[in-house]
Amino acid sequence: MKKNIIATLLIGATCLCASCGDDFMETKSTENVDQEQMFETTEGGMMAVNGLHKLMYTPSLSSTYAEGGFQTFMIWLDVMGEDLVYTVANAQFQSQAKWTLHRNPTSGHLEYQYDLFYIMIANANMIISNIDGAEGTQEEKDYIKGQALAYRAFAYFNLVQCWGYRYEPDGDNSKPGVILRTENSTENLPRATVAEVYEQINKDLDESISLLAGVTIQKENKSHIDVHVARGLKARVLLTQGKWLEAAEMAKLVVEQSGAKLQDDTYVTTVNRMSDQTNTEWLWGKKGQEDQAGTLKDFHSFMSNKNASYNKNTPRAIYNLLYNRISDTDIRKTLWFPRAQDPETLPRPITPTGGRIRNYMANKFLLADENMKCGDVPWMRLPEMMLIEAEGYARAGRYQDAADALYPLAHHRDPEYQLSTKTGDELIDEVMFQRRIELWGEGFRFLDLKRLHMPLDRGPKTREELGYSNDPWNNDNVMPTNVDPEASNYNMYDGHPMGEENRYRDADHKEWQWLFPQDEIDVNPLCEQNPL
Repeated sequence: MKKNIIATLLIGATCLCASCGDDFMETKSTENVDQEQMFETTEGGMMAVNGLHKLMYTPSLSSTYAEGGFQTFMIWLDVMGEDLVYTVANAQFQSQAKWTLHRNPTSGHLEYQYDLFYIMIANANMIISNIDGAEGTQEEKDYIKGQALAYRAFAYFNLVQCWGYRYEPDGDNSKPGVILRTENSTENLPRATVAEVYEQINKDLDESISLLAGVTIQKENKSHIDVHVARGLKARVLLTQGKWLEAAEMAKLVVEQSGAKLQDDTYVTTVNRMSDQTNTEWLWGKKGQEDQAGTLKDFHSFMSNKNASYNKNTPRAIYNLLYNRISDTDIRKTLWFPRAQDPETLPRPITPTGGRIRNYMANKFLLADENMKCGDVPWMRLPEMMLIEAEGYARAGRYQDAADALYPLAHHRDPEYQLSTKTGDELIDEVMFQRRIELWGEGFRFLDLKRLHMPLDRGPKTREELGYSNDPWNNDNVMPTNVDPEASNYNMYDGHPMGEENRYRDADHKEWQWLFPQDEIDVNPLCEQNPL
């Protein structure tokens, strides 16, 4: 890893959680604090954990890079799939949607995302290596170390899924993963195998769960990690490894023991419920505060009705053929507007002043006021755990258990939904359909396609030979005419901004592996670049 990352000190942050005594909660900036001094007490260790939380939303210091921590990485992972449709040509995230930016080793955007996770790892390493000797209660040490271990696992999990080869549940995982460091040093190291990286991820999560399971400290908001979040991360990892039954049972623990509940107005209230971590469905997320807002570098700048946003000019839309499968009685269908450009169609989408209107545009991540600087961002919600439980059981052949796990969520969103009697691939497809519409825009689709060894398929072209028009939807108040009912809305906007060459990627294409930044290759010659 780059030597300048190894030397990184923890980023200062204000305390976002914990209620175990005034001294423990007291926090200051950790910038320019000596590492040895920082870990003299658990109060200093807690400041270090807050630094890890801040990395989740810390924007790039460069004004040219619209990156704001993990929250913008989530957007990369969705625009690179098929379910989040890019509607209008725009500088931000268009290259990601075209599958070019993650293959440009000299890109500052790519380098930022790569560095983000290794800075997180370096800071987690400092905590893990030093906190046992700090003055404070054992419970406080367990709380701090357990979170640091979870963050290190989280960082490696994202790195290996993008920069490494996919995990083969029944195959050989000796292919290159990413550089593995559990202690900070400037030593050049080669990439560990995919198997070795997952072994470390699971080891960290198992220890994190063990430590956090005995902690009684109650977090005041959902920015910090508790045992339920650690188990949720473990469920994600097991699902990616194809350990279906283990994933289902781990997710079931979260569903049954976390205390999280489905909320009736998650998709009913017109504003803010998917941008507010008080939602009872949220397990882990960013608490949006004024000082967290980057200039066009936060999640809502690209996904919401925020006035100063790229979403204002480039509305995010849902893949129309996925939308068409949603039942009319499903409340989630109200999140998208297939006839937004028809001024006579009600209800109208909520848009920032002067914002563009595009068919199938989304209103999922609304803010109460378009002039707000930022909102809360979900990292993990209860519905994801319910869906992991259902998918794991379905792929393990436990069809009744899968149907029982899926029913509470699907019925809550659609009162007409009936307990599924499907089995095999039909049941798996039903679970995955629910996953796609429930978690739309939350950063899962690219990783789902890669873990399941599925191609990127953005749907069929317009059949112009049958007389259908391929003119794009680019007029705010005019509905297109003669649209092919079987065609995808991909490339039907603004002069086909994504290009037909980006409609499909084979599941074995080399482009599923992200390229390592050139700076990494230059500094560490042992780091093998992915195929160019």
